[in-house]
Amino acid sequence: MLFSINLLTKEKSKYRIIFGILAIVFSISWIFINLGENDEIKIFDWFYFAIFLTLGIGHVIEGAGISLVEIFGAKAYIQVDAEKIRIKINPFVKEKTVAWNEILELEYKSARYKITKVDNSNIILDLPTENYRQVQGIKEIIKSFATEKGIHIQ
Repeated sequence: MLFSINLLTKEKSKYRIIFGILAIVFSISWIFINLGENDEIKIFDWFYFAIFLTLGIGHVIEGAGISLVEIFGAKAYIQVDAEKIRIKINPFVKEKTVAWNEILELEYKSARYKITKVDNSNIILDLPTENYRQVQGIKEIIKSFATEKGIHIQ
């Protein structure tokens, strides 16, 4: 059995979509207002237009529930199966992998696992703290795999 969570999934937010649309409308209206006042558009106006348009598009995409970092290929996940635990909590952090047969003991303290390996070295695995239910689900899955493997849990 494989337990996998994509940590980059976003919830849909109509407020972010509305904010994004307002930013896009503002950026387009900025150009038209400047065209009405002047015959030419200055470089500052194009820069201002590009910044607000990019901001608006980003908010519309994120508000629709699509992660921008995931579009560019970044990954953040937690995977637990019968052989190992793999955690990559942030796209900019290196993945940590621990095989179940290397684990001597698990200690859980506030969204963090301290894993004592068979060779008495320790590894700290941090869990994401944005969603309490998600943390509880991860704890239950790790606990069930650990009990199945006969690993002591504190």
